[in-house]
Amino acid sequence: MEGMDYNAISQLERELIFVLKEEYSFYQSLYITLDKQRDSIKFNRDEHLLDMFAEIERCHQRIKRSEEKIAALKARHPQVFKVAAVRPEIKKLVNSIATMVKRNVNLVSESEEYLKGRYERIKEELGELRNSHQILRYMSDADPSPQFVDGKK
Repeated sequence: MEGMDYNAISQLERELIFVLKEEYSFYQSLYITLDKQRDSIKFNRDEHLLDMFAEIERCHQRIKRSEEKIAALKARHPQVFKVAAVRPEIKKLVNSIATMVKRNVNLVSESEEYLKGRYERIKEELGELRNSHQILRYMSDADPSPQFVDGKK
């Protein structure tokens, strides 16, 4: 019985290690994508921004699938999962993933700050354009005044 428990724990531990290594690699890739997105925002390179936002949405879906995969492993054998989850290699991978997630969140926060600044600048410029438009309208609505041609009235 104990040999079977050890085998079950070892098997689940191998599965967890495999899944967590995939996840760590994914979060590293996500970091690179977010870094590119931040740089595009920071340096006003908007031509690829939409593609990057679409990539981020695909990553969001990938994160959901990952969470479901881990939840399924846990639901299959909850007691064995608890034992396997405290193993040193599993803890190390989980800590590495948590660090990558924090770094990703920091990049997203930086991008949000750049976008807020850009939003405020655009809002200000639109206000200035609106004022310019009003000035032009006032000028075009003005009563026509007599024009002098060749110095005659």
